[in-house]
Order: sequence, then C-alpha cells, then structure tokens
Amino acid sequence: MAFPSSQAKIESVEAHRGLVLSHPLAQAIDVEEVRSFLSDMPHARFASLAFQNRLSSPYIQPRGGFPRIDDQRRLTEMLSEAGADFIPLTIDSYTRHNQYETAAELLERTEDEEKDYLNGYPLLCHGHLLTRDLYRGIDKPISLRHGTPDARLLVETAIASGITDIEGGGICYCIPYSENFPLDRALLYWQYVDRICAWYSTPDRPIHRESFGPLTATMVPPCMVIVIQVVEALLAAEQGVENFTVSYGQTGSLVQDLATARVLRQVARGMLDKFGFEDVNAYLAYHQWMGQFPSERPLAEALITASALVAQQVGADKIVVKTADEALGIPTAEVNAMATRVVRYVFDVFKIEDTLDSHSIDDEADLIRLEVEGILDRILDLPGATFWQSVFRAFQLGFIDVPFSPHCDNANRLTTLRDNNGSIRILDPGDVPICEEAMAREKSGLGSRSSRPSRDYEAMLADISLMARGL
Repeated sequence: MAFPSSQAKIESVEAHRGLVLSHPLAQAIDVEEVRSFLSDMPHARFASLAFQNRLSSPYIQPRGGFPRIDDQRRLTEMLSEAGADFIPLTIDSYTRHNQYETAAELLERTEDEEKDYLNGYPLLCHGHLLTRDLYRGIDKPISLRHGTPDARLLVETAIASGITDIEGGGICYCIPYSENFPLDRALLYWQYVDRICAWYSTPDRPIHRESFGPLTATMVPPCMVIVIQVVEALLAAEQGVENFTVSYGQTGSLVQDLATARVLRQVARGMLDKFGFEDVNAYLAYHQWMGQFPSERPLAEALITASALVAQQVGADKIVVKTADEALGIPTAEVNAMATRVVRYVFDVFKIEDTLDSHSIDDEADLIRLEVEGILDRILDLPGATFWQSVFRAFQLGFIDVPFSPHCDNANRLTTLRDNNGSIRILDPGDVPICEEAMAREKSGLGSRSSRPSRDYEAMLADISLMARGL
C-alpha cells in the first residue's frame, strides 16, 4: 500500500515541462519572465490571499466565457461591477479536449462573421500576452474554469496570463467529462499541473487550486463527492500545493447540504493533517444547483436566491453562481451580471451569524462520515507504489463509482434515489465498500421507494429533474 506523501513529487518535471512548452501554442512562454510578471501583480489578484482575508459572506464567482477578447473584457467588467469577487474565464470545449486546430479555425470564423462559433474563451489561440491585457486594471482573482483531462499546456498558459485560481483535477475533470481518455494518464497529467502550480507559488503570492465537486451533477451521493474531493486535495498536496479548495454542488436537500459541508471540511482537514500536510490551507466552495434548471425565469431566479442562502448557511468560502437562463442556452453578459447582483443582494441583506443545526443534520453527517471513512480506508489499503496508483485501482475495482458518468474506467454500478425529503440515498452500492450499517440506514431513508426495481427509470428521471419538475 502507498500512503499520500510529500516525498511523492513527480521527478524530472523540467524534462516534461520542456516537452509541454515546445508546443507552438505555448507562444514562447518564458518561465522566468512569468515568475517576474507574477511577482509584480497586485496581491488582490491572488485567490489564495483573498481566501485568507474573507469576511462574513462567501465570495461570489460567476461563470462565463466568450471567444472574442472584446466580449470577454465586457463580461469581465460587468461581472466586476455587479459585485463578483472572483472573475471567471471559462474555456471553450475544443480547447478543453486539446482540439486546438479546430478551436483556431472556429475563432477565425467567429471573428470574420462576428458570430460566436465557440462556447468559451480559446485561451491557447489568444495566448498569454493578449490575455494579460484582458485583465489590466482588474484587481480581483481570475479563475480558470474548463474541464480538461490534459490541462498541462492550458494551465501553463493560464498562469503565464496572470490567472491564479486553477480549477480541476485528474478525477473531477476526466470522469464526468470524457469517455475514453485514460484515467491513469489524467491523474499523471494533473500531478504535473499541481507541481507547476506549486513551482510558481511563493509564500506571499501562492497559486490556488480547486477541485470540481459536482462531478456529473446527477444524483451523486455525498460520500462519493467527499471521497473524490479529499483524494484530489491529497494528490495536490503531494506535489507541493499549499492552498486548495474542495467543493460540492447543491444536493436538493437542505439537511444533506449542511451535513455534507460539515463532513467535507472535517475529513479534508483531518486527512491532510494525518499525512503530514498541516500547512495546506483548505477552503470550501458551494456550487449552485448544477442539474436541470426551471425554464421559467422567475423560478430560476428563486432557485438562485434560495441556494445563495444555503451557501451562507453551510459557511462556504465561495459560491459559484448560475443564471436565470441556465435552461435556455449560453447566458449573455447581462444575465450573468444580473445573477451576480442577485446573490450579492442576498448576502448584503440577509446576514447569517450561526448555521442551522438539528438532530436530522447530525444523523445525516454521521451516516455520510461512516461511508466516507469506510471507502477511504479501503483505498488506502490497496497495493500500489504511489497513492495515485491506489486511486486508479480503486476505480478499476469499483470502490470509487460516479453515477451517470460516461467514462470507460467508471463502473456505473452505484445507483441512487431520493428520499421523501429530497436527500440522495444509495439504492445499490455496486462494489463501493459501504458497510451493512450504512446501507441499512440508506434503505430505511428510502422507505417504500427501496422496494422498486433498481432500473426504475421513471423514478430516477423524476429525481434528476427535482428542481425543474412541476413547481
């Protein structure tokens, strides 16, 4: 067996880096020049420093990316004026999957026809120098949002652009987003990303890392979310990352949201300390509802408002905001800004000093913790020369299993349903090591629903579309 260790830093990163930066789209990135550029950036541009100075309410971060620089600059200014604390840079789907030539062709067509043919910002096509200009005068952290299994070149370019908040991970940006990209390769590529983030970091200007907790955003039980978040944090810490945000998405149950936040914080901190990473600062981000959104704008705005209140209740360090047009397509800059203003209004008007507590939340947290600790124990018992190999083996054995993931390395045997309170319950654990006591409590929560066949698609569909059905 192999435990997480600070001695597990990847070797010969310089040789790997030479290959990555030899790509023509690296556009002659000079790592020493980048170091100098980062050392001159205002402290306000660094996400890790922002987290250290957070006040009472969660930081607000919208999403948003447009292919043309002028449009992206307009979005950036509108979001900043609307009250966003973090500014997003969402990457187009071709760049995410390393299809750079296609992204370049569609960017050229976009600019010629003045019509968007990309669903985000093609960072590698624009390059780091133009992207630096994009954020001149914006003294807020810029957050890279993408979904890339192989993000080595993308992240090198992002950091060279002055982006200090890097979302993703070998699991969370591979298992939900791709079908055939090898998971073991993604885990290795993201170790490179983590090592580079640590390499560029200094005590007064650290690069921040963040994992993507919603995963498939489709009926993923809290225990699985937490296990993956903790694993991603440990893998990053191995490579020297000292500032990391774990995250999760709104579940549809207030009780489960509060319990998940409690356990995620406690287990992440506990596991980092256990393996010698006491100096790693860990934070919590909360994603507003990532499932099917109501198509009616008033209902969508109500959902955004309600989830902002939940984010305050769970004590999140950051909230990732959705928009009222979520069900209709790519939101405009105006709609993104309006969602940001709504959440800012909620935080300004509704001050929450103490989080809710109840026996129901305590019981739920106890159940989630029991499941999480059982799964993590089995992963840590697996043979392997390194921790990432044990993690990969856990997927092969089905110990880690993400519902509704298309990935070939994912077992897809774990099935879930909602109970009468909207909480996600495990119906069939597949090969996930859930103890008998925990499964008895899961089945008890489901009540009569547990007697339905595990392939009751009508029930699953109704549970998936919880927030959009017949309100």
